[in-house]
Amino acid sequence: PWTVLALDGRLDHAGADALHPALIPLLESGASVALDCARLAYVTSAGFRVLLQAEKAQRKSGGRLLLAHLSPELVKFFEIAGLHTVLRLA
Repeated sequence: PWTVLALDGRLDHAGADALHPALIPLLESGASVALDCARLAYVTSAGFRVLLQAEKAQRKSGGRLLLAHLSPELVKFFEIAGLHTVLRLA
């Protein structure tokens, strides 16, 4: 089963600080987590950092991480940053 966390607004410093304690322990426990990004408007470097930490946690534990419903603009942003090769986007 997948745990779904919905992101809303900006994944900036404050958003990353709020997401980290909810996301990382789930992935460290081996859970499968889908981030619903349908309402996500923007991601800063702090947001990218927590997503990369999450990817590392899931790799170590055997969990799964999926970023779903990204807008075309955010997909392009992830591609420019090269993160589409590291994170699973859907």
